[in-house]
Amino acid sequence: MTWMRSPVGHHLDAQPGSLHQFLHQSENAEVAELAGAFRRPRYDAFLRHSQALVARHRLDETVIGGRVDSIRTEREHLLVQGEGVEVAARRVLIATGTNVPRMPQWARRLQREGAPIHHAFGPCTRLDHDILGGGISAVQRALMVHRSTGQTVRLWMRRPVRVADFDVDRSWAKHRFVGRWAELQVSERLDFLNRRAVGGSVPSGLASRLARAVRRGSIELQHEVPTVEWDAAQEQLLLHGGGRTVESSGLTLATGLRRETVSGWLRSSAEQLGLPMINGIPRLSEDMHWGRGVHVCGPLARLRLGPMATNIVGARWAASKLPSVRMLPV
Repeated sequence: MTWMRSPVGHHLDAQPGSLHQFLHQSENAEVAELAGAFRRPRYDAFLRHSQALVARHRLDETVIGGRVDSIRTEREHLLVQGEGVEVAARRVLIATGTNVPRMPQWARRLQREGAPIHHAFGPCTRLDHDILGGGISAVQRALMVHRSTGQTVRLWMRRPVRVADFDVDRSWAKHRFVGRWAELQVSERLDFLNRRAVGGSVPSGLASRLARAVRRGSIELQHEVPTVEWDAAQEQLLLHGGGRTVESSGLTLATGLRRETVSGWLRSSAEQLGLPMINGIPRLSEDMHWGRGVHVCGPLARLRLGPMATNIVGARWAASKLPSVRMLPV
């Protein structure tokens, strides 16, 4: 990944112009280039800026390592507990991102049988020449595998490439659209979010690179999801699609991340605390309060914040609402 999908104004600092100013410092000249009409920064520039923020605010010193498995009340406090963790707090902010790969059931079944199928966001580092997916991660993966191996990559997707410069329509970042979202009934918000979950898209620049790779024969596009079999005796996959069957040594899934809902330990904790949910999504007040001193931002706040909840704009909106909680009673 060379370029960020978002423009230069989207970053982790509270000041909108922070990344732009950072890139004008002489020591960052080699990563200062911005791409296209939307002025997208380089990925390594965004990463360098983020690391500088962490160092400046000494955020690494505030991290407690461990895995949480419950939140419960303990007298006037919330007790956050888990493996290597026990913290008492008056307030807790749930800010879990979307980090669980989306794996079709057929892929899980074949994995259990020993088939060489893995997800692009998993730990495996194989460079498979068959990739399943239709979004930005699938295309980037296909280009990277060809660049690394020099061999043709088959890219399987259920529909033609959908070109969109941003993963969420930029209109939703404007204040008038925020107001429109707040006016919608909860059922209308759920319907919108479900309709929007239609799969990945590809920025125009990356779509052009893919088109050139297809013309050169570096990538072979297959516009369907193959039927996959695992031949354990021959230790190879059989991919049926496009009126033919091809043999493959491995298949990488670039099928995105699972839509976040309240599950596992968080669901049991929420039920114990009596926190309201709709279809597994927290129902939040204007100040991101779920109840009992628990607040939420990120993907789980999408009923409150709308489509932008999962990205940096949504994080800023959530942060702007949180200072008011200091005056609220637990």
